[in-house]
Amino acid sequence: MLRKYPKHFYEPIRIEIAANQIRHDLRKLLPDIKADQWKIIDTDIEDWFEGEDYELEPVHDFWNFFGGFSGGLKLKSLLSWVTAENVIWEKADINVRDIIVSWDYPGLEFIGKAPYQASLIIKELQKIKQSKREELLKKDSDFRSKRYPARDQYPIILFDNMNGQVFCKHQGFYILEGNRRTIRAILTNKEKIKAYLGKFKDDSNWPRNYWIRTDLLRELIFLANYYEIERDEKAFKTIRNFYLLLLRDFDIARIATFDKSFKYFEKNDRLEKEILEEDFKY
Repeated sequence: MLRKYPKHFYEPIRIEIAANQIRHDLRKLLPDIKADQWKIIDTDIEDWFEGEDYELEPVHDFWNFFGGFSGGLKLKSLLSWVTAENVIWEKADINVRDIIVSWDYPGLEFIGKAPYQASLIIKELQKIKQSKREELLKKDSDFRSKRYPARDQYPIILFDNMNGQVFCKHQGFYILEGNRRTIRAILTNKEKIKAYLGKFKDDSNWPRNYWIRTDLLRELIFLANYYEIERDEKAFKTIRNFYLLLLRDFDIARIATFDKSFKYFEKNDRLEKEILEEDFKY
């Protein structure tokens, strides 16, 4: 494959994380597909990265789909973390006690509002051992896990928050994806859980130079058209300035702008001219 984008978008573990997340979520959206059919679908999903046999542009369409699927449909902010240049990823077996549960979970309201550490959940559940509350939690966990095709085989996605500086004050590994699987691991007394673990490779405290979806760029051009038609100069300049920030800070924005954007309804001559004057062409 001809390399067209920065090399971190080609790293196998990033592709694996995205493909497995798509597989995991599709099992909830397509519950009637049979096990033997999933084998075919699972193979296809990873091959989307190569793209051409699926009428997809290699690399570009895979990351755009992952971002649209996980962010646009499921409202999970995974694309920026999974593809950030300053984040490294590895597979690891993580101590369940070290995990930070990021979202409130039905049945755990008595613990308080998330985020909180899994060790706190374990401690509180030990206090109510064999109670009706624990029984209901386990029943709910069984229901959530068994109502769809098996998907607990996929590692959860965590980020290193051991310094308590990125997401919250708690020290541990913050869940980006996998609350239910973590709670299930607690309820079934598992000490470790398989995970993809991300961490900054420098002194950063936020993702940088991650994948920007092409549809976001096109939407900005569409909005520029709107405000130009409305003769709202202030709004137009706001859109332009935001677009310039994306071009300044994200490699993919510079590539996609002149390769994929400024076409069809997303054409805006003034915005294109002013961007070119800034010499951001990749």
